[in-house]
Amino acid sequence: MAVQKVTLFTQSPLKLALGGELEQIDIAYQTYGKLNAEKSNAVLICHALTGDAEPYFEDKSQSGWWQSFMGDGLALDTSRYFFICSNVLGGCKGTTGPSSLNPKTGAPYGSQFPHIVVQDLVKVQKALLDFLQIDRLYAVIGGSFGGMQATQWAIDYPDAVENVINLCSSLYFSAEAIGFNHVMRQAVINDPNFNNGDYYDGEPPLKGLSIARMLGMLTYRTDLQLAKAFGRATKAEGQFWGDYFQVESYLSYQGKKFLDRFDANTYLHLLRALDLYDPALGYENLKSALSRIKARYTLVGVTNDQLFKIIDVRKSKELLEQHSVNLNYHEFPSDYGHDAFLVDYDFFEPRIRSGLEYDSK
Repeated sequence: MAVQKVTLFTQSPLKLALGGELEQIDIAYQTYGKLNAEKSNAVLICHALTGDAEPYFEDKSQSGWWQSFMGDGLALDTSRYFFICSNVLGGCKGTTGPSSLNPKTGAPYGSQFPHIVVQDLVKVQKALLDFLQIDRLYAVIGGSFGGMQATQWAIDYPDAVENVINLCSSLYFSAEAIGFNHVMRQAVINDPNFNNGDYYDGEPPLKGLSIARMLGMLTYRTDLQLAKAFGRATKAEGQFWGDYFQVESYLSYQGKKFLDRFDANTYLHLLRALDLYDPALGYENLKSALSRIKARYTLVGVTNDQLFKIIDVRKSKELLEQHSVNLNYHEFPSDYGHDAFLVDYDFFEPRIRSGLEYDSK
């Protein structure tokens, strides 16, 4: 089934947390499974940084970003739950973002797209749920950037969320992670074609975006996984200053592959939303924010995650417990590091089931 789309905020604009507003917001979304008569089995899936509204395809010739996790009888059981997934605000896969046409000018927003934070993304998701006439979610689940969204749902709409499942994400982004994002942004911004973000009628900043993606890939995997996959193997016809080692060829491939599906401005805005995430934004302090959570909360960390370090996930666990959140916590190692929540089904399957059924046995 093709991605569905609805235009919301047509009568009154969305007021953004950092100032400014947006109106006539297109939201691309997809649903899976069947909503029961009581509307008690709805689960919102929040995607990670470069995800989209299609985690799963029934047509097996295609593959979504959570393809191996979803389906009849799987961890995300489409025979039991009604799943909703939307492309986030600021995205480039159908939801209004920097590459979308500004209704006031008829041209792409580009540099005029306002600053957004996780709280804004959640407001747009809530508007979509209101449109679908779903008042309460059985669960909100997300990994990485999606985990931040899931947490904020439980804070902003405590009476609308029964369960939260946060995979490989902490309550705050670390200084080191912000540093990685800074380097990635600078690679894009300093591309000669960036033009302050107004590149849509010319050549996009592809070289900068490719370099940014290569750095990002190094934070998503582990040194152990890269050593097993590539070691110090070289290419038969490698270039001395280019793809000489196999690992370099892999990163170059990932960088080029990314260009076919992502917009540079979207990358900048969502990376900054990661940096800026603060669950207490809009509240008096962290205690007043976290104390609002009524949902049963499952937090899963990967001990050798290179992006959301386990020390930060454990600190998040402590903060949630300090503020009386009903917490179910798991951690384990995986060769895949941060990307484990996308590919390591055997490890995550029981934790996801536990979070959905809240069976901690």
